[in-house]
Amino acid sequence: MYETSIVGKYQPVVIGIDHGFSLIKSYHHIMSNGVAKTSGKPPVLENSLYYNGNYYAIGGSRMTVNEDKTENDNYFILTLAVIAKELKTRGIEKFAKVVLGVGVPFKRFGEEQQNLVDYLTRSGLIAFEFEGQELTIVIQKVICYPQCFAAIADRISNMEGRYVVADIGSWTKDIVCIDNKRINVEQSVTISHSIITLFQGMNSAIYAKTGKRIPEDILQDFILGKEVILPFDVKEIIEQQLMEFAHKTEGQLNEYGFDIDYSNIIYVGGGATIMRRFAPDRANVSYLEDVRLNARGYELLAKSQLNRS
Repeated sequence: MYETSIVGKYQPVVIGIDHGFSLIKSYHHIMSNGVAKTSGKPPVLENSLYYNGNYYAIGGSRMTVNEDKTENDNYFILTLAVIAKELKTRGIEKFAKVVLGVGVPFKRFGEEQQNLVDYLTRSGLIAFEFEGQELTIVIQKVICYPQCFAAIADRISNMEGRYVVADIGSWTKDIVCIDNKRINVEQSVTISHSIITLFQGMNSAIYAKTGKRIPEDILQDFILGKEVILPFDVKEIIEQQLMEFAHKTEGQLNEYGFDIDYSNIIYVGGGATIMRRFAPDRANVSYLEDVRLNARGYELLAKSQLNRS
């Protein structure tokens, strides 16, 4: 056991985490945000977590969307799992002092950021097991940043002229306007309902035609261009829904005053692949398809902030 008196000897490990409504992401890892309490120690320890007297299976079917991620311990349990994965990847065993970089939707930053910081801030030593490995951590600090901004934080210094960055996530679309390297906060927006709503619409249309529903992971693989086993008429429905989603997203940009013909457009996140594959080709559009970009941005920004302090 690590006494609190010796914790100060350890250098903090900065870990960026994107607590998504479908996936939870860190610098190196991506997994579903599913959390399920089990009746006892599971027979297979892979993706299992033991904390506060309970075992949890991590990474199954995603949680039902709840706008308030701080309502219960699920996202904290996920945070511990991601911390464990990152520490293992970085070759750190047994103990770590952790600084978390996290985020909330861009236009909800003022109203949501403190709740998330308070939720993730826990005092003292936190002991848990992940995949049978005992770990003890201290969460030294939690720093919150706006989504979308974090995804392009390392690029803003090169953004001459007007840029519109659309971060199309599972539940929200964050649209950030950048004029000559400066964020135009007033013109930036957060729109609710995104890819999860798209999947729900797909399955409603598929069910109406076939009486069946398609798991979201198969729909996601289809979007990514992976080989999936689906009937031709189901693929047609999915493709039609994806084209409509892309068209609607471009329409939303225009509706909020972003001229998609005369701005540099950057699509970020899980929806960037949809826009690349199903929206019209435009010379002024680019795509950042790594869904970990916000998490990596949170980590970059947190490290920079700590170095300045």
